[in-house]
Amino acid sequence: MSQTKQDYFQFIQTHTQQREWWKDPLFITALIIAIGAHLAFISIQFVSGKAAPMATKDVTIAVHLNKDKVKGSDFVAQHDQAGDGELKQLHAQTSPIPNATPAASEGKEQQEMLQQLSQKQQLDFQERMLMTTLSWQKQSQEDERKKKVDELQSQQESRAAMIASIEAQYAQRHQMYAKKQKVKTITGIQAKADASAEYLDRFRQKVEMFGNRYYPQAAKQQKLSGEVRLMVILNSQGGIRAIRLLQSSGSSVLDEAAKASVRRAMPFGRFDAKMKEISELRIVRTWRFDAQDSVFDVE
Repeated sequence: MSQTKQDYFQFIQTHTQQREWWKDPLFITALIIAIGAHLAFISIQFVSGKAAPMATKDVTIAVHLNKDKVKGSDFVAQHDQAGDGELKQLHAQTSPIPNATPAASEGKEQQEMLQQLSQKQQLDFQERMLMTTLSWQKQSQEDERKKKVDELQSQQESRAAMIASIEAQYAQRHQMYAKKQKVKTITGIQAKADASAEYLDRFRQKVEMFGNRYYPQAAKQQKLSGEVRLMVILNSQGGIRAIRLLQSSGSSVLDEAAKASVRRAMPFGRFDAKMKEISELRIVRTWRFDAQDSVFDVE
């Protein structure tokens, strides 16, 4: 060994002794890179799932034919082993198992299909019958309703005609009664020569007297003024047959006060001798109420 090589090995030995291997950064870096590369390679092989090719071997099977006949066998193969052999049945099977034929299976399926079709047709027929029955019932109910409506309308028309006939008869009888009884209506100031002039004046005075005597307190307190137009119907004995409000004053207090003055003043006495032909007297007058003096008069 030359002097140069001895010096080199001596330098390496001295350097190694002075510094441990795990403290060498270059060595540690190389070791980490090597470990990472091996881990990466192993991971790729594991993920890919490819197994290493297995070693295969060819096996040769030798078949030696035996010329000796087998005794006691049920079936004998061909002598040259050609194809699958000819089977000879030496004895019949005691309990054969019949195989299901395709024709029987198809017949069963057709029978099931026919049965399902028949059931469907029956259900369709029943559904049509139900719909027809419901339609008939609905039509019958509609006809019955129309019949009842027509009967009700006919009854209403009959009643309306009957009412119209009764009203016409009443109007006719009323006209005949008025002509026969000689009803007289006074709507204005009668002349002194008129047969009912004196009787009408006594009627007015008596009504005004009782009306002012019993003037309504509510009208005084509220200072109500207004005009009330009434029709007073009197019989031949001077009694009141009816009091009709022809025009209201707008105040129920004044309307009732006007009617009350007539009721308090009755009876008005029998008709005069000059009025013997009059059976009913209808007096139409206006009751005027004055809030300032709390009096009223009949005109």
